[in-house]
Amino acid sequence: MASHSGEHPPPKPAPAKPLTDLDFRSGARIEELNQLIQEYEARNPSVRDLSKLHQAKDAIFSLLGQVQKSDGKLPLVNRYLILSGGAQQGTVSLDPGTLRPLSLGGDYDVDFTLLVPILDAAGVPVTLDMKQSLPGHTHFSLRPFDAETVHRWADCCSGDEAFLSAQLVSDWFFRCVATAAKDVRVEHRGSVASVVVSAGPYRVLYDIVPVVALKGWPEVGEPWLGQAHFWDGKLKDEEVASGFYLAPSLSGADWRLAFSASELHLRKILPLPLVHAFQAAMAVLCAGLSGGLGPYHLFTLALWSCERLPASYLGREENAAHALLGLLDDLSASLAHRHLPNYFLPQWNILEGLSQRAMAHLAQEVARVRADPSRHLRRAVEGAKEAKRLAKAFRNQSPAPTVSQTL
Repeated sequence: MASHSGEHPPPKPAPAKPLTDLDFRSGARIEELNQLIQEYEARNPSVRDLSKLHQAKDAIFSLLGQVQKSDGKLPLVNRYLILSGGAQQGTVSLDPGTLRPLSLGGDYDVDFTLLVPILDAAGVPVTLDMKQSLPGHTHFSLRPFDAETVHRWADCCSGDEAFLSAQLVSDWFFRCVATAAKDVRVEHRGSVASVVVSAGPYRVLYDIVPVVALKGWPEVGEPWLGQAHFWDGKLKDEEVASGFYLAPSLSGADWRLAFSASELHLRKILPLPLVHAFQAAMAVLCAGLSGGLGPYHLFTLALWSCERLPASYLGREENAAHALLGLLDDLSASLAHRHLPNYFLPQWNILEGLSQRAMAHLAQEVARVRADPSRHLRRAVEGAKEAKRLAKAFRNQSPAPTVSQTL
């Protein structure tokens, strides 16, 4: 071997660079997944004409005003909560099996969830009876309210203790909305009254949910507030824990604790790449998720990911693909262990009630998507293109603007 004495030694070969842009399990290129996620976001149809959205909102508020006048149960002065996205987008926790699927572009152009408090509980010493209910659920007694309120809601109560029945309230609310709507057809999807109103050339879907609005924070959730959270320093405690709701559940008379107002604030500070990953996960799984599993479970996993991963990681655009794959992996693990804790009440397993057979089937569906995420993302992009095409075709053939549009 030739000697290099007196000369500079030759440079050492650069170490081989690992192929860090590949997903180990599926072999998908991370860069391609990121591009597909971005394309899906870009292709997703949206309505930017705020005047038309306000027109649709006014039509819904007018409808609810008619409900109040016709029945007299709803408060004269009410405080609604509007959430961007319909129930199919995970804004509220519902059994997807109760929601007849409506298609973006085919049935509507933009969607919202509207929570409507059905009675005024301000200043009423309400005590939740959760001992006889499933975790995260409660009986709701009207005994602390005045006699007039008890009498007004007597036809929606069950039992001898004036317990307000979630099922009876949901049925009553749908009947009232359907009657007041007159020329507008509404659809009862589980505990949701779904209405589509037309605002010019746009169809706006409102999923309306009757709720009980309560101030403060449930005693069962107090330990959670004392822990450190990813939103510390970004949100004030009163923004996250100023109130909660009781929403109709699938368990008949019982109500389910819902933290929609808190989630509204948390959604605003979620890293945007994580939001895009969550939306992409919904898109690739929407056809296979059913029977008790839906987008809200994915949203819960997204919140938990913020608790264990730094915002600097989740906030990097190139990590959206990793977040998507991670959500799918977390969902698979949750199904394997039959456990997914509610973000606000960790002692509440929101997979409870799913049969072993159902979980096994759902796990297979998630595994099928996880094995080839690129293919399913491409399908989601094509679906978004088709939704945009259908929406444009509807606008082109629409007659003169109408006040409302049926489902």
